[in-house]
Amino acid sequence: MRKMSMSELNDWIFSRKGSVERDILKDGREQHVRLRARDKEEMHILDELCMKRWKKAEQEGKIRYVNERVWYYEFD
Repeated sequence: MRKMSMSELNDWIFSRKGSVERDILKDGREQHVRLRARDKEEMHILDELCMKRWKKAEQEGKIRYVNERVWYYEFD
């Protein structure tokens, strides 16, 4: 195993810092982009699922209404 001083280690880390940060940012942006529009039936089904999930969270006490326009949703 190779021995390094702290200054050599810091220099090595600093020399690779830019490329590592670039790779992290690049990997974070690779998300699937939806290309086709949703049809009406699919939108209706997704709306129903969201409303059921919201009502279930209300019943479980995960949603707190702070005022008329602000609420707190507790995620698991």
